[in-house]
Amino acid sequence: MERKYALGYSFTIRDLFLTWNYKKLGIPLKIYKDKYKCECIPEFLGKIFLYFMYLVLLDIIENNVTFVLPLTGNRHAMIHVKVFDGDEFERLYRKGKFMGIDFLSSLFKGYQLFFVYNYRGGEREKPIYIDNKLKELFYSHINAGKVYY
Repeated sequence: MERKYALGYSFTIRDLFLTWNYKKLGIPLKIYKDKYKCECIPEFLGKIFLYFMYLVLLDIIENNVTFVLPLTGNRHAMIHVKVFDGDEFERLYRKGKFMGIDFLSSLFKGYQLFFVYNYRGGEREKPIYIDNKLKELFYSHINAGKVYY
């Protein structure tokens, strides 16, 4: 069975930093190329952003925290671990969702990282897909008996 990933909300790092005013940083391009081995400023900013997101996800996995992003207009967004249990866990487990989790160690619960944000019409959540290294760490904590909430 071929895996299909949801890429409808994806973008590149270069897209994320297109509208930035790089002159405000005050760092010459030569320093980016020599010291940080980056060909352009968006690449440098992208590396910083990806490392920041890695640290946030690692903190959520290791310390069982919720990362809250305050937004303007009394809105918010957060990254947290969502718990699947009961019939929903059974249905997803049969489809192969939590194949790295020992269901006895996890007390018949499955966990996944989610990005939740609110907007004018309500609240929406999107799953976060992590790389194999973080997924192995996440599953090893779950299989060791760690409970996320």
